[in-house]
Amino acid sequence: MASGAPESTTTATTATTTSTPDDVREVVDMGDYWINAAGRKIPKVIPGYGPTKPFRGAFATTPSLTASVPFRPLNRLPRTDKMLPDIVAALKACGAADGITVSFHHHLRGGDGVLVPVMKEMRKMGFRNINLAPSSLHDGQKELIEMFKDGTVTNIQTGANDSLGLSVSAGDLKGMMVVRSHGARVRAIKEGDIKIDIAFIAASASDTQGNCNGVNGLSACGPLAYSAIDAKLAKYVVVVTDNLVEYPCTPISISENYVDYVVCVKSIGDNKKIVGGTTRLSTDPQVLSIGESCARLMDALGLLTPDLIFQAGSGGTSLTAMTALSAKLAQKKISAKMANGGTTCILVDMLKKGLVRKLTTCQAFDLTAVRSMVEDYPKHVETDIDQYANPHNCGNVCNQLDVMVAGGTEVDVEFNCNVNTHSDGSFQHNTGGHQDTAAGAKLTIITMPVARRCNPGIVDHVTTITTPGECIGAIVTEEGVAINPRRKDLLAKLEGKTEEQLGFKLVSIQYLRERGIEKAGRMHTLPMTMDRIIGVLEWRDGTVLDIVRQPLDRKGMGINSAKIEIKQNQPETSVEVVCLDNTPYVTPAQAKQMALDILAFYAINNVHLTIKYDYARDFVLAASLETQIRRTFNVPLSKAFNVGEKRVYPAPQRNRPMRRSHLYIPGADAYMVGKGGASGADGVILDLEDAVDPAQKDFARVVVRHALRNSVDFGNVEKMIRINGVNELGWADLEAVLPHSSVDVLVVPKVETREEIVRLEQKICEVLHVETSPILLVCLIESALGVENAFEICRASPNIIGVSMGLEDYTADRGVERTESDEESQWALHRVSNAACTAGVPMIDVVYSTLDDNEGIEKAIARAKKMGMFGKRCIHPNQIPVVNRCFNPEKPDIDEATSALTAFLKNPTSGVVKIIGKKGRPKMVDKPVLIRALRVVDLAIAVGLLPREWSQTAQEVRTRLA
Repeated sequence: MASGAPESTTTATTATTTSTPDDVREVVDMGDYWINAAGRKIPKVIPGYGPTKPFRGAFATTPSLTASVPFRPLNRLPRTDKMLPDIVAALKACGAADGITVSFHHHLRGGDGVLVPVMKEMRKMGFRNINLAPSSLHDGQKELIEMFKDGTVTNIQTGANDSLGLSVSAGDLKGMMVVRSHGARVRAIKEGDIKIDIAFIAASASDTQGNCNGVNGLSACGPLAYSAIDAKLAKYVVVVTDNLVEYPCTPISISENYVDYVVCVKSIGDNKKIVGGTTRLSTDPQVLSIGESCARLMDALGLLTPDLIFQAGSGGTSLTAMTALSAKLAQKKISAKMANGGTTCILVDMLKKGLVRKLTTCQAFDLTAVRSMVEDYPKHVETDIDQYANPHNCGNVCNQLDVMVAGGTEVDVEFNCNVNTHSDGSFQHNTGGHQDTAAGAKLTIITMPVARRCNPGIVDHVTTITTPGECIGAIVTEEGVAINPRRKDLLAKLEGKTEEQLGFKLVSIQYLRERGIEKAGRMHTLPMTMDRIIGVLEWRDGTVLDIVRQPLDRKGMGINSAKIEIKQNQPETSVEVVCLDNTPYVTPAQAKQMALDILAFYAINNVHLTIKYDYARDFVLAASLETQIRRTFNVPLSKAFNVGEKRVYPAPQRNRPMRRSHLYIPGADAYMVGKGGASGADGVILDLEDAVDPAQKDFARVVVRHALRNSVDFGNVEKMIRINGVNELGWADLEAVLPHSSVDVLVVPKVETREEIVRLEQKICEVLHVETSPILLVCLIESALGVENAFEICRASPNIIGVSMGLEDYTADRGVERTESDEESQWALHRVSNAACTAGVPMIDVVYSTLDDNEGIEKAIARAKKMGMFGKRCIHPNQIPVVNRCFNPEKPDIDEATSALTAFLKNPTSGVVKIIGKKGRPKMVDKPVLIRALRVVDLAIAVGLLPREWSQTAQEVRTRLA
């Protein structure tokens, strides 16, 4: 936050807070600004917002009866036709003009098809300075960005998610973004803070009089709860539907007595897009662990009773907690009284199983929840937002909650929680019901990791306060559970219990802060910003809890890059460094020295070089500098500036037993490249081909070179590179990386003939100045011709240690669509697998492109194992534990294999021996069975399922078989 600089300045400033050990702060009048009860500095007057009322505490404002906005009188003759032909006619009928306020609901989330078309029509009609007041904005409405820029929309009365939030952060919106919780939005409309001129209500079913709902029709989205207050208090109400039904439309969510006009359109949106990135159940082991700890905490606090009323947020961790809670309730044979939603398939499943007796929904997060509102009525009912969360009414559902499980972007040591902004200050998430449920519930649990990528999650001061710490009871992380010291009642219930009894580690918030710093590798500091205020965050009662200032432009920066500019023909060589982070991995002095060293290495003089960065690591800075120098001065690939001495690794192993999982990592994603050694995969494939934008391939080569040479410790992980093919791009990959770094395996895409492998190995020898290539190869067959030539390809070189297929390219080559079952590719997979077996080369399974689907990937692996495949390529770290587990030998296989080796050694003169197999029946053991047994034993030893002593036994068997 700035300190008195004029609003037009672009000087980098940092947000400031005050701190006091007291639980309750007093508001301090500092002249032109307040220090509110959360310790935030709030101007008394904010341009585009007006005078401010400072936040005085979560429960400091006693609700009082206020003069509500009067219901508008209707001027309509009996039997007047409400139907209008289109949106334009509706806008004209409602008297649309410059500066009006229009509202929409977000029940269709990313699939909404009403808001943008309406705003486009307003733009065509020349209206400007629109005050947009939807219940939320989502990424599917990114066409609004141009309307922010051209002044069609000047102010928004909601928080903007994802790209729209980034647009506001970039200064595209000329006015103000006022962020309110769901309950606060209702309060603001009822008390006149938001005066809606036209409310557009998307409905999946409506009659000609405007009775409508969201549960019937092809575009069904569930409740229409967000629009209930808009319908009652807007000057004009327009129902937009794609499903006109017979009067009366039932059930009725919005009734005809509130509706002025009805417009029938082709589609109100795509309800399949209701499920978004934050509303998908995660399979991340860390997330699963947090969810399990959350359920155990509820159990330890004695919350799991038949009187339990609960709610969870839409984030993956919160949803995982609900899955764990479901299992706990089933284990204890408890049926909870009620769950409130944001409803997902998880809550619906709990309802159908009797684990919860009633379900109230104000928003459906998936289509299962939508269907349940019809199928399970009256156990599953709709509630409007006034009843759900308005703090200034006679009571609401939030106040009945025993426990709320929510996510968080950051939490500070005073338990203040941020869900709105990222650590760089950019606004990317709306508040939703976070404040409402946290204030109303007896216990609010925040679930989150202690660090995300390079950013600590538990910090000294959150970037933005969404929900004050006095409303938060516990923080549940993968590193332990911290209880808010204010909640002595919770601490008393857990006192004296051990970690074993609790099922989780009870720790302090300071401990979680330290673990977050360790994992991120850096401390968190408040971001540098400009003085301009772009957003106001209100508390539920209309007081100002925090503000958001426009962050500095960080385009071209971040963990994966730095922004480099070079000016030539200067009088002398100079380097300017601009660092936009207070705790960077590389100090400005170190960055400047690195730049001078690189310029000297390439003998470049008389330039002015500017480096702009925030938290890029040293090898990312070096790669950014080198890449820009190469682009500017056409430096040959053979001349490379290397950081540090080449790291020593064991030589590549042709018969390496651990090749269960191979993780693809985009070569330009330096953060993920840096995590490759700790990914848990047996091998990492640093991808220079499809995962890298063509414009970034030169940068990716340098990142990969630095990582494999010295900057990343890959330990015992097999180091692999997918090159761009047997072509000029592929040759550039070889020249840029191989002479300088340790590479075990090249993954060669789109191999179609034996001759390509011959040419590739000749090029490797040329680049490394050797007679025989030391680099192992994995061939990817991705065309019909490659399948036909699979046997010859597998025999092309003794360095080939694996073959796999690329089914996206293969099906495209054949002109067919790839299906989830890969039924159309089974013949090709069998053909290549047989060719690989004949050539003595292991077959590696194809990638499984659906994320967060453990059941699906397990079925795919089961099919692959039946074809004789021994490993799988992965596209996400979450797939690795499943893949490793599924390819690990099971105990019956290990027992049979060790029995076979032992029996063979005990009968030195017999070519065939007999054992009792894993099915409990006699089994004959000959050479092929022994070869399979050796493979099982080798892998079991490597993954720790057999002691190392078995290596000697295996070697004795190999000696006898030779």
